[in-house]
Amino acid sequence: MSVLTMLNKKSIRVTDIASQYWCERQMELRYLYGDKKKTVEEKKGTLLHEMLENETNVPVLLEPKSYADYMYKTLYTSSIALSALKENGRTREVQVFGRMEGFNLVGKIDQLNFRNEVVTVEEDKTRANDNLPNAAQMLPNKIQVMFYRSMLEDIQNGTYTLEDFRKAYYTERLVLTDEFRRQLAAMHIEQSKHSMQYVEKEFFSKVKSMGEIGDTLYIKYINQFTEDTIKIYKFQYSRAELEKSKEFVFKYWKGIRKALPVPKEEKWKCNYCVFFGKQCKVWWGQKTIS
Repeated sequence: MSVLTMLNKKSIRVTDIASQYWCERQMELRYLYGDKKKTVEEKKGTLLHEMLENETNVPVLLEPKSYADYMYKTLYTSSIALSALKENGRTREVQVFGRMEGFNLVGKIDQLNFRNEVVTVEEDKTRANDNLPNAAQMLPNKIQVMFYRSMLEDIQNGTYTLEDFRKAYYTERLVLTDEFRRQLAAMHIEQSKHSMQYVEKEFFSKVKSMGEIGDTLYIKYINQFTEDTIKIYKFQYSRAELEKSKEFVFKYWKGIRKALPVPKEEKWKCNYCVFFGKQCKVWWGQKTIS
């Protein structure tokens, strides 16, 4: 059985890849046993992301009734967001698709900005206090942003094409529901645009034409209670580092190795894991978790 089948997945989220750098075993257990309920802090973080999106993007009030409707709304919303990038110099919540090492990848970019005449990929991370993240906490964030940047570049240079997307998500077979079409008409969207073929071409065209993607990447750390910026961390995109990361993460997805627990020096992470002492007992029994 493949890892994707075991986890009941058809594609890999970029957040899954980032989670492999926090605790790969925890990421796997979440799929096997169900994700934990959101904490108060996580709920506040979600609300803050929604508030930031509403500052830059026009809300798309569509209610999908089927998988086809959902895919249309996803691409349409991201296309509108990319139009906002051209008009306002920044935008938020842009879906991105890709394929690496034979696996379909999907993710949602927090923010794209025009800085110094290039498009920059940026990620917001909320924290419960003003303390800066340590290296172990920051690494998953860096990996996530690098993968997003690479996926956008793959669309722009033709490494990942519209045909690749169609094969991955079977969009050529998809037909919108009549109810969803009525919603599109109510929003004064032209009837000629009421199809997956239109919206997927529009999305790919806008990614290709959005401008050169910069190599400086940004992570903004925000206090989720005060909504103040703690620090904006910037770093350089490294293709060599990305290739090294791909070699590591895809060995798991290919089934070459089992999911790794955190190393001993990072067993303090177990304090924040709902599976600790239950489905995972790698460091259970340790008297002190540093």
